[in-house]
Amino acid sequence: MPTTVWLVSHAANAAMRSATLPCAQPEDDAGDCALDARAIEALAAWRERWYARLAATGDEAPRVLTSPAAIARASARAAGFPAAASCEAIREAAYGAWQGRRLTDIARETPEAPEALAAWTRDPAFRPPGGGESFEDVRTRVSAWLDEPGDFEGHVIAFTHASVIRAAILHALGAPSAGFRSVEIAPLGVTALRRASHGWVWRAALD
Repeated sequence: MPTTVWLVSHAANAAMRSATLPCAQPEDDAGDCALDARAIEALAAWRERWYARLAATGDEAPRVLTSPAAIARASARAAGFPAAASCEAIREAAYGAWQGRRLTDIARETPEAPEALAAWTRDPAFRPPGGGESFEDVRTRVSAWLDEPGDFEGHVIAFTHASVIRAAILHALGAPSAGFRSVEIAPLGVTALRRASHGWVWRAALD
């Protein structure tokens, strides 16, 4: 059966809009408090535009996955997919000592932070201090997930993060990881990958 994976970037909430890096291990009971009024409004518009198109793709109901992060799980529920299954392979990057902190605070409070933050934005191998993941780390696990034999059947919808979607696109294109700087993923953006005989193909999403 032909396979298409629809990757959906989760909604932006107040923390994301303030450039606060997420925590690696969100609280299980965070629930819909991960969404604020602006995020709920954006998800309502997304659902009106996208739900019927994605839910009706193919002859069978799509398999729906979500990152373990509270914001991704809440986005999936608000988008009309309450039964989405958690998937560790599409979790957010780990930010180590930077998690839960605003980028401006990191730059102001740590003498070496400006250089480290600059490296983080341009070097796919850079890892944030304190056990963070590099973009290369994210790409490795996302690529392994996409290439797992038999893991995909039919159509899959996955609510996840911009870093994961960038990694998936570059993997499909066979492009170097340095290209992550040139791939912009908007909140609630939809990216489609189709499995072909020679590997994954990046599809233009429906407008």
